[in-house]
Amino acid sequence: MSEGFGALKRILKGEARPGILPLQETEKFPHPDRETFYDDYVEHRDSPIKSIITMTGCPYQCTYCYNSSTPKDIASNMPADIADKLAKSMGLGGRLFPHNVRSVEDVVNEGKEIIKSWSTKVIYFQDDVHAFDLQKWMPSFAKIWPDKVGIPYHAQMRWEMTAQPKRLDLLCEAGCFGLTLAIESADPVVRTEVLDRRMHTDLMYKGMRDIIDRGLRVRTEQITALPYGATTIPTVMNLEADLQLIELNVDLRRKTGGPTMAWASTLAPYKGTKLGEYCKKYGHYNGNNSDVPDTFFERSVMRFPNQWVGIHLDKLKDNPNFWLDEGELNRYRNQNAELRRNFNFFTLVPEGHKLAESYLKSQATFSYERLGIETEAHLRALTLNDKEAEKILGKIQIIRENIKAEHLQDDSILRDINYLVPYFACLPKGELAMKRAIRYSVQEINSNGNGNTNGIKSRTLSTAVRHHLYDKVLYETDSRNSEYVHMPESQRFASKV
Repeated sequence: MSEGFGALKRILKGEARPGILPLQETEKFPHPDRETFYDDYVEHRDSPIKSIITMTGCPYQCTYCYNSSTPKDIASNMPADIADKLAKSMGLGGRLFPHNVRSVEDVVNEGKEIIKSWSTKVIYFQDDVHAFDLQKWMPSFAKIWPDKVGIPYHAQMRWEMTAQPKRLDLLCEAGCFGLTLAIESADPVVRTEVLDRRMHTDLMYKGMRDIIDRGLRVRTEQITALPYGATTIPTVMNLEADLQLIELNVDLRRKTGGPTMAWASTLAPYKGTKLGEYCKKYGHYNGNNSDVPDTFFERSVMRFPNQWVGIHLDKLKDNPNFWLDEGELNRYRNQNAELRRNFNFFTLVPEGHKLAESYLKSQATFSYERLGIETEAHLRALTLNDKEAEKILGKIQIIRENIKAEHLQDDSILRDINYLVPYFACLPKGELAMKRAIRYSVQEINSNGNGNTNGIKSRTLSTAVRHHLYDKVLYETDSRNSEYVHMPESQRFASKV
């Protein structure tokens, strides 16, 4: 259990007995064996983005995260002797995953190995909260990383951490060009009571503005299909709550210029996390996780109340009158899946929350044709007062003209591409996104071997667009950094990336 470095050593040495191995003490991170890993997984070796982790044990306790659980939380689910041993484990500090931070020297050495041995344009620091230590770690890292490694990077952190200008300035000095920050819920009551994320909404606006003003790109994250209805104060629920997230991102873009990209997932109610136990307590989910998908990008497996009840929902969880019936539940699950697939698209459309609401609430079947027609009509209705909408309409005409040069032989793919022109026009570098969607669809047909297709599958489209936004927008470095990365070490990151 926990970080497992010591436990794995004991297993490899034959010193461990079968069973649960609690953490006994924290220890230094081992240096990763990338060479062996990349021999087995060439797609990761060849990716221009390489990941590094500098710490475990996030100091926050979001309820959906592994880090929310304490030894006491899980003691009832294991044998008494193991629970006792876990409670007495050294170095936990009351957490299953203690705060364990790598030295700047170790992180830099890993970075140097990467640039020496493998083609790399971007480093993604996968820490839950990068640059948490403002006193020693981050000032040292900002001084050493640019000279010794010099690869620009993307990182993750909390909104609370953006309140210190010093941190944002050090990020720029170190070569950070983008951040991922989680919103999760647009409602402060849900953030506080359900997710244990107590930041004020105003902090997001100020933080986003300060980040964008420094020239950084931003990806927001949010969780849709959360367990609603049991808060102490009434909140919007289900689809209305999901739409509220789109509206918040649209408003952030209008007022601050960010986010660059808005990413959404559907909640997976994992057992053992505090949110998983919350879902069980109030009746949103009572499974054993065998039905939970492998990714966050599938239909929800939870059920949802049809009205706000409050903290007594646990007493009514067996009463069907308080839950969506089978037809309503199936409809919401479909609406949520469609919203999640198109979440970033809706946030990029001017007044996109209004388009999302009309599209998702309609009784008509979801389709590329409907999405394209309704998007273009939405934009035309805005053109009198919205220059961005007028600009997108101009891009629609350009993309339609360029489709002719694609020489598509598959009629169903050509049909869907024509339907999706307004969709692509709303994306940054939308024509490139369109070309990638075509390429992925053709590759899928060829891999099937039978030549049959029913057009562009929704998963293929969302994957192509996500990869496009990562490669050409969020993590793109070619236009700004291709020469920059090869500067002499003393000149790298002399100015803000």
